[in-house]
Amino acid sequence: MNDRFTAIAAEAREAWEASRASGREQVNVCLDTSSLARGGAETLAALQEAVAAKGLNVDIQTTGSWGFCWLEPTVSVRSAAGTRTVLYHSVTPDRVEEFVQATLVEAGEFPELALGVVEGAPSDAIVMLEDHPFMKGQIRRLMANCGQIDPENIDHYLANGGYEGFVKSLDMEPEAIIEVMLESGLGGRGGAGFPAGRKWDFLRNATAEPRYLVCNADEGDPGAWVNRILMESDPHLIIEGMLIAAMATNAVEGYIYIRHEYPLSIERMNVAVEQARERGLLGEDVLGSGKTFDLVVFVGAGSYVCGEETGLINSIDGYRGMPRIRPPFPAQAGLWN
Repeated sequence: MNDRFTAIAAEAREAWEASRASGREQVNVCLDTSSLARGGAETLAALQEAVAAKGLNVDIQTTGSWGFCWLEPTVSVRSAAGTRTVLYHSVTPDRVEEFVQATLVEAGEFPELALGVVEGAPSDAIVMLEDHPFMKGQIRRLMANCGQIDPENIDHYLANGGYEGFVKSLDMEPEAIIEVMLESGLGGRGGAGFPAGRKWDFLRNATAEPRYLVCNADEGDPGAWVNRILMESDPHLIIEGMLIAAMATNAVEGYIYIRHEYPLSIERMNVAVEQARERGLLGEDVLGSGKTFDLVVFVGAGSYVCGEETGLINSIDGYRGMPRIRPPFPAQAGLWN
């Protein structure tokens, strides 16, 4: 393991563990676009006001979304002993007073709004969250951190194993990384589900230099918040994925293309990119490895057709977002051919 990274990760874990062993109740308010649209910011303010008015010694933090978009604002409460966490839904400002009384003042439960127990034992009134109809049958991999970490705090990501995959890739040959990708069966999250390993291999075998990597987060389909929830809840996951892809393809610069209708996604991705630079995870000589890769967050105008790769590339170049005839494909023939 890279020595510089080991030190960074150890410091992050120490801070994470200290915050979770504070001996105080911890209230996490999920804030993403869906939550904000349903009054999440007002709920956060009401919780802070109620806790202060009652003189409670409680930690109030914000996280990304669990994915219960239709039940926002969602709020989790972790016991002072750190042994039990319960997730609640529809905690609107007008319910905050009774919510605080039941869960914090009386250190009990509020079954009426309970979604489930995240950690600890269930009760007669509240089941485990994994048994909730929405969660049952899910195996959360990409969304493992969503709702549980602060997306604007890189230490939270590092403390939960973040960037370890990238550090491992630093010691691997590009061919080996792509072989792992192909064996995993990992596919794109678009309608085609194209194998990610094959797409990376196209770029690896290209003859043109320098090489650019583009993350297509345009997401034009109405209500398809597949990309948005990751950008707003776990942005460092996307950066780590791009770093691994860069090691596999020898790319030196990357672009994250986001439509302007996603202001919170843009904000959080920019924060994450800057944090990664500050920790030496982006830029020149990444983690002292001698390798270079940096990222730019590019804001698109919101054209549906820019979800197509050549239209997207034209947009980044400052032209009208119009597709080109393929083949040749950009990953094989180059940006301007």
